[in-house]
Amino acid sequence: MPRSISLVAALALAGGIAAGASFRVQAADSVARATVSGPIQGGAHGHPFGALDAADLAVSRFTEAEYFFAGSATAYDQDGAWNTDGLWNVKPSRTAPFKVRMLVRRPADPARFNGALVVEWLNVTALQEGAADYSQMKEEIERSGYAWAGIGAQASGVKAPRTGLKAWDAERYGSLEHPGDAFSYDIFTQGAQALLHPAGDNPLAGLRVRTILATGRSQSAFRLVTYINAVHPRARLFNGYLVHSRGANAAGLTAEQLARDPEPIPAGAHIRADVGVPVLDLQTEGDMATLRAHLTHQPANAHYRRWEIAGAAHAEAPRWVAVVPPPLEMGAGCKDPINTAPHDAIVKAALHALTRWVRNGTAPPQSPAIRIGDPAAADPIERDKFRNAIGGIRLPELEAPTATLDGQRNDVANPSPDAQNFCFLFGHTIPLDTATLKSLYPTHAAFVQQFGKAVDLLVRDGYVLRPEGDAAKAAAQRAMVP
Repeated sequence: MPRSISLVAALALAGGIAAGASFRVQAADSVARATVSGPIQGGAHGHPFGALDAADLAVSRFTEAEYFFAGSATAYDQDGAWNTDGLWNVKPSRTAPFKVRMLVRRPADPARFNGALVVEWLNVTALQEGAADYSQMKEEIERSGYAWAGIGAQASGVKAPRTGLKAWDAERYGSLEHPGDAFSYDIFTQGAQALLHPAGDNPLAGLRVRTILATGRSQSAFRLVTYINAVHPRARLFNGYLVHSRGANAAGLTAEQLARDPEPIPAGAHIRADVGVPVLDLQTEGDMATLRAHLTHQPANAHYRRWEIAGAAHAEAPRWVAVVPPPLEMGAGCKDPINTAPHDAIVKAALHALTRWVRNGTAPPQSPAIRIGDPAAADPIERDKFRNAIGGIRLPELEAPTATLDGQRNDVANPSPDAQNFCFLFGHTIPLDTATLKSLYPTHAAFVQQFGKAVDLLVRDGYVLRPEGDAAKAAAQRAMVP
């Protein structure tokens, strides 16, 4: 689903992955080798769809290039019953030719590469390819020297009539071919294989990848759940997975976009316990309130951890302190001010934690769960006197509150029957009144102290990295509270 507007107590378990056990990359003999061509040049726009600004690349000392990869993809059918345990078997059903793209960003100086490649399943809910996770991970990717590749695995990103790649630049993307989302899982696998062991041009220009991680946000997370449970046991290319903002339902094997298969996948499916590699499942309060992801909660095990972010929406316009001025953002024509929780800071920490887990076996904590009341209620979450969620990862905005922050449904201010709008995913920010702020914080120093204590706890527990923690404290110092 859409990018954020800004583009922008631990559970210790025995039996974790042995240090270095998954810290390796090898070819999967069962995976077909697609042919890679590029870097792609030309076209009506002269640059890839979703390209970064040249000045931004220069400052970050990263390069960006686009490649096409082509071959024959396989679709799968269910093999036996699928239950909520995630132990899902598939069998090949048919094949079809394909040609899609990948967008690759990497350190310009190979010496800065940290050996880890993040492969993102590009999100197509807006009927175009969006790097929804990259937009939140960008700063951590750049400062730690990751390489990143976005894979256009789904058909609408290529073929949507007004918004797909072919419509955006027919000259550049006219040769692309996508046979449908039934083939998306194998296309994603072949994209990863092409990055690691290219047949044809080399998208990573010889960088030595030691760790390969898959990530996907929202609809892409729905797909990634099905990939992990059904396809990973066949391919076994990825060393770890970041599943970000899934809903109650995993994606189907045959249907397009968010449609359901004729044999629907059971709601509330878990990540299979025998996956064999680390999986970090990152969910916001909004995912639980609007997408019913609370139904998927499962306990930690040797290969699985879950983080739940209280106060965060599925999408947001982040700021560290929710006060006015400056004015709160209304999103794309939403009725009420949208959520401001900086859940991107948790995403950066999640990437760091997953990489560490894969490389040396140090598993991150299982976060406290967001407290659930009636699981069937429209808003299943238990809330405090400020209407903020109880439990979960405690952002400083909840521990030193200046507003109600929730992930509940926002509405469109002026709805149009033909317009695409995602306000229901953006939650709310409702500032506390001046009298309440003065009662909570007799002085500005009192607010800063309470806010800073919450930040320190998050950094200590690994839910926020030091650079974001420092930025949060600086924002609290600047804020006009009370």
